[in-house]
Amino acid sequence: MKTPSSSRRTSLIVALVAILSITLVFVFRRGNRDVTSPATTPSKNSTATRTPQAPTSSDESPRKSNRVADRLLAAEGAKTDVALSSFPSKEYQHLPSPNGKAQGAPVGEAYIHVPSAGRRIAMDANQIGEFPTIETKLNDIVGVRLSLDAVKSDTPIRVVIMDGGSFPAAQGATQVLKATKWGGVAFEFATSGNIGFHRVLVQAQGHPSRILNFSAHDGDTWPAPSTVSTN
Repeated sequence: MKTPSSSRRTSLIVALVAILSITLVFVFRRGNRDVTSPATTPSKNSTATRTPQAPTSSDESPRKSNRVADRLLAAEGAKTDVALSSFPSKEYQHLPSPNGKAQGAPVGEAYIHVPSAGRRIAMDANQIGEFPTIETKLNDIVGVRLSLDAVKSDTPIRVVIMDGGSFPAAQGATQVLKATKWGGVAFEFATSGNIGFHRVLVQAQGHPSRILNFSAHDGDTWPAPSTVSTN
């Protein structure tokens, strides 16, 4: 027969074991919630600072890759072709001079790009040193690239605006360029806001001068009758 004191000890032990069990269960569940808590993983709307991710190779490749000439030619815009390191001469339609090619001319052939009209023309100077007229819009930016015959690299080339217009990349009506390693000179010319002819004189030091002719049109006279797409 158990005494009252032994009964109390047994009850006390049972109570302690129950309290200990409840405490362990509570601690275990609390630990699980801490491990899986979403607080440790910032949500999409979280303002927590995120470590920037390094660009992958697929992100870098478009920035590192060089522009392909064909893609530039397919997208007509404000930019001309003169700055291309690999000039797409095959994309230019040859326009022969009506009076025949000038003999002994320092300017062998002119490549004219008018992005606004989608025109790419390659042409020769005639016997008096003039190139055929190219039609443009008012305030149009035209790309000019000249191949040079009998002109050595680094020879000074004087380019002079005669009838209005400007050089987008230079101040004044005259600029002096040098014959490049690829055997020519390249520049951009902007027509003025006045309808009519715009002439540009090009002269390599020690050689006869040549004249580029542009005819600028406004909205009422554009497109000009002789303007054709060469894309």
